[in-house]
Amino acid sequence: MHRKNILLLIFAFCLTFHRSDSEKLTANNHELLFDPASLTVSVGRNASTTIHLVSEQDEPIHISFVYGEDRSHSTDYIKPLASIDFPRHSSRMGMVLIITGLRPGHVIVGCNITPAFNTNLTDRDFLRINIALSAKLDRIINIIGWFSFATWSFSFYPQIVLNFRRQSVVGLSFDFLALNIFGYFCYSVSNIGFYSWKSVQDGYVKMHPHGVIPVLLNDVVFGLHGFIASFLTIFQCVLFQHSGQQVTYAASILLFLLTLLLSITTILTSVNRMNLLLLMYFYSYVKLAVCAIKYIPQVLMNRRRKSTEGWSIGNVIFDFLGGILSLVQMFLFAINYNDWLSLFGSITKFGLVIVSITFDIVFIVQHYVLYKNRQQKPDGYQVLDNNEETTAVTINS
Repeated sequence: MHRKNILLLIFAFCLTFHRSDSEKLTANNHELLFDPASLTVSVGRNASTTIHLVSEQDEPIHISFVYGEDRSHSTDYIKPLASIDFPRHSSRMGMVLIITGLRPGHVIVGCNITPAFNTNLTDRDFLRINIALSAKLDRIINIIGWFSFATWSFSFYPQIVLNFRRQSVVGLSFDFLALNIFGYFCYSVSNIGFYSWKSVQDGYVKMHPHGVIPVLLNDVVFGLHGFIASFLTIFQCVLFQHSGQQVTYAASILLFLLTLLLSITTILTSVNRMNLLLLMYFYSYVKLAVCAIKYIPQVLMNRRRKSTEGWSIGNVIFDFLGGILSLVQMFLFAINYNDWLSLFGSITKFGLVIVSITFDIVFIVQHYVLYKNRQQKPDGYQVLDNNEETTAVTINS
């Protein structure tokens, strides 16, 4: 069954762009539709959504609104909504709701229906509202997010260009390359699963009824782009001078164990011993673990060679800028929506950005301070057993 998900991936990807929110909700057999089902409004400003009654009813329907996970009858995030009434036989009829923001934050609006439907509406039919402190700040946050995305995406290319100009990959750690492409493979699989596979999305919604699928289209594109760029860099290692460097035994064993783990979990999923959502989480956890350690081999290689030649500082600078922009975006988001849980509650994302920035700082110090005036002689690089290197170093005066 799960193999069919893979075969239908392209079809599901295309279909996503042609189905409206109302069509998606109707396909899920909802009794009520909010269109849009998620909206953002600024404090002191208004926004609107339309509530539709989907099922044909033989008697009038009275709807009152409740707020938050505890389904309270009052809220201080938005101006409370007045109850509404649908007349009998009013299938597909819509009523406009005006949402007025009162203070920054997030709130879920649910429904109490009289007479009650046979289905449980609380798990499926709700309106998600994000209340921003400032609409202008919200636009700035989005712009910073796209700059961060572009900067991180561009960070792959200085290394590729440097390798091509030198016609050599000497100085570039093969362990880093192996871990990097493996990490982006896992990241892409996880993102595609969350973004395109209905069984994964249904499992996530069941686990988090009021949650948002945590993967967007730009996440899928970035992961695939990172995998392709990493593959191009590895392909350069085949074409250009590499002085006999190989992936170390330690990195090979680690990759073998991670591959074995993912292979076992994938097989268990294919025979219905484990659900597909859990498998996607396994792939994402492996990606996180790889990201935390993948730069260590390059740091050690630079230290051993007393040089950063062959390792592009442009790659580091763009990665550093992308990380800083991402941190700024997260802090501004927390301020604008009074949502510090999104920053410190998601310790994985926040922690990985910090780890990445920390390694970038180490590389910058190595390049501009520790080994600033040191270069490798063209014929002074020798690879010994187990990838141990000896180098002949000249110090420019």
